[in-house]
Amino acid sequence: MNALPLLLMAALLLSGCGDEKSNESSGEQQVVHPRTVKITTAVSSARDLEIRESALGRIIDPVATTIGAEVPGRVISVQVQAGEAVARGQLLAVLDDSDTKAAVATTEAEVRRLQSEQQAQQNLVARYRSMIDKHYISPTLLEQAEAQLDVLQQREQAAQATLIQARNNLQRTRITAPVAGHIEQRMVAAGDYIGLGKPLFKVAAAQRLTVSIPLPETRAAHIQKGQTVRLRLPSGGQIVTATITDLTPMVGSSNAFEVRVDLEDNPGQWRPGGSVSAEIVTATHSGAVVVPEECIVLRPSGTVVYRIEDGKAQAVSVITGVHLQGFVEVSSGLDAGVVVAADGAGYLSDGAVVAVHNSEGVQP
Repeated sequence: MNALPLLLMAALLLSGCGDEKSNESSGEQQVVHPRTVKITTAVSSARDLEIRESALGRIIDPVATTIGAEVPGRVISVQVQAGEAVARGQLLAVLDDSDTKAAVATTEAEVRRLQSEQQAQQNLVARYRSMIDKHYISPTLLEQAEAQLDVLQQREQAAQATLIQARNNLQRTRITAPVAGHIEQRMVAAGDYIGLGKPLFKVAAAQRLTVSIPLPETRAAHIQKGQTVRLRLPSGGQIVTATITDLTPMVGSSNAFEVRVDLEDNPGQWRPGGSVSAEIVTATHSGAVVVPEECIVLRPSGTVVYRIEDGKAQAVSVITGVHLQGFVEVSSGLDAGVVVAADGAGYLSDGAVVAVHNSEGVQP
C-alpha cells in the first residue's frame, strides 16, 4: 500500500519529460518583440534669437539738487519725508527765526532814525541856503551842513541794504523746494542745530532720469554703447526701451563697471533711488535653429537629438548654442522643420521604435 504513491509520482515525471522532448522536437521558437517607447515630438524652427544680459539697476537723478542751510539756526519742524513728491516752492522745513526777526526789527528802527535825522538835516540845509543869499551866515557853514546831509544819506543807504539782508535771512528760515520733484534724501530732523551751508535735503527733478546698472568686469567685452536695453520696474508695468549712453568704471571697485542709460522723460511712477530690472541685448542670432530644451540629450559620444521618421528614432549629433526661455539653439547638425523627440527622448537609443503621443492640437 505504501508503494502506490511513489509509483504515481514517477509516472508524472516521465510524462513531463516526454512533453518537453516533444516540444523541442517540434521546432517551435518564442518570438521577441522590440520595446516601444512612448514620446512626444516637436518640430525644430528658425527664429531670431536675442542674446540678453539681465541685471538689476538703480534709478538716479543726474541733476539732483542739494539744498543747504543759508542761515544757521535750530530746526523747528520738518514738513516732508524721503520719497515724497514736492512742488516748486513747497515748504520743506522751518528754522528758528527769533534772531532774524530781531535783526529785522533793529535794522528797521535804524533806518527810521536815519531818515528822521536826514529830514532834519535837509531842512537845515534849506534854511542855510536862504540865509546865505542874505549874507547872514558864512558859506563854510552851509558846506558843513551839506556834507553832514551826504553822510546821513549814505548811512541810510547802508541801513537799507542791511535791512534787505535781514529780511532775506528771515525768509531763509523757511526752507522751500527750488524745483518740482521728489525728496531723494532727508538729512535733518527737528531739534537739530545746523550751521551755514549744511546739507538739508536732496531733491530729484521730476523729468530726466538715469538708470545705473552695475555689471561684473567679465561682461565688459559683450557690452557696448548704443546697445538696446529694456527696463522695467520690479513690480511690473510699462517696459521702457532705451540705449546704453555710457560705460564707466565703478568707484571703489576694481572688478566691476557701470552701464548708464539716460531717460529724457519719466515713464511714470519711476523715482530716483528705486530699483529697475534691466535686459541688455548684447547680440542677435538671425535665423537660428531652436528646439525645446527637453529635446537635447547628453550621451557619452556627445550631444544628440533624436529625429523621428517612420516610427523610429534616429540619433543626430548636434552642437548647441545659447539656452533661452526653455529653448536651445542648435548651431550645427540640424535644420529647421525636422520632427524630433521631446518628452521621453532620454529613454531612446538609435533605431528605437517609438509611439508618438502628442497633446491635443500639437503637431509632430
